[in-house]
Amino acid sequence: MSTIRDVMIKKVHTVQENDDVKKVCRILTKHKISGTPVINAKGKLVGFVSERDIIAAVPRAGFLENTAGRLMTRKVATVCPDDPITHASKIFSQRNFRLLPVIKAGKIVGMVARKGLIEHILGDYY
Repeated sequence: MSTIRDVMIKKVHTVQENDDVKKVCRILTKHKISGTPVINAKGKLVGFVSERDIIAAVPRAGFLENTAGRLMTRKVATVCPDDPITHASKIFSQRNFRLLPVIKAGKIVGMVARKGLIEHILGDYY
């Protein structure tokens, strides 16, 4: 059985809680990703900012004064490197996520992309 470690992306682009919305948008567009983990000064995961979070905030007054900490989702679904890929598959099927942070000892060690999981599963059959 494959584990999260087999499908995770090891290079993770993160933002800090106090980073402004412009920086968050630059990271998402530069790296062509749909979301990014938000970490505190100690490198611990504290939230996740997605394209959806940003789009939802655009109509509000003072949009450009927002920080990652204000826009982020605080309750983040995560997986561990040794979890079976079926665990991530269940989360993806129940929630409308494209990415899941991979956590070890409270720190980000990778990301699982819905697309990467599908590619891995297809590789097992083709």
